Amino acid sequence: MDISTIAQAKNHLPKLIHAAEAGDDIRISRHGKLVAVIISAERYQQHFNSGTGIFQAIMEWREKQSALDLTDTEVDSWRDRAVAREFSWE
Repeated sequence: MDISTIAQAKNHLPKLIHAAEAGDDIRISRHGKLVAVIISAERYQQHFNSGTGIFQAIMEWREKQSALDLTDTEVDSWRDRAVAREFSWE
């Protein structure tokens, strides 16, 4: 699972979507910090329709990524606590 910056993701979105459809988890970073993960719709449905809920899905993902040795504080630091920003595709 590679890490792409937001700019790289913007420029290569179709390629990243195909990779996610093929089963890869696509991590997106901003200023060197992980901010998002793209997963396939199939994996999304598996996680969120399984009855395990979002917390359990996150915990399962963390177990699979145990080689990353993430602390609770580090994961919490990924949250964007900024006031909501305006966004437009135009």
